[in-house]
Amino acid sequence: MRSRRKDAGDKFRLVLATTLREDGYPDGNEWNPIEQEGGSRADSFEYVMSGKVYRIEGDEASNEPSSRLSAYVSFGGLLMRLQGDANNLHGFEIDQHMYLLMKKLAF
Repeated sequence: MRSRRKDAGDKFRLVLATTLREDGYPDGNEWNPIEQEGGSRADSFEYVMSGKVYRIEGDEASNEPSSRLSAYVSFGGLLMRLQGDANNLHGFEIDQHMYLLMKKLAF
């Protein structure tokens, strides 16, 4: 494994996906590189994690329907909270399988 120095101001691309298949079809929550004909989304990234959505919370401070949501994803103990506008997080569901893909951008 190669080691790279991380400097403040480095830029990266982060993608959340429910499948690694390029055609967008479900992958059965089990990625098998042999079954990935024509490649995988993972091929374009340096770092890939697999996880599961375990909690979704709304903005309880308001009596109106929530305009902000928080989605919590566990990647084998590494926890992520993604908070934002409910319109942008409407596709998240509890127990949904999720992949996090990252790569450093070169400028």
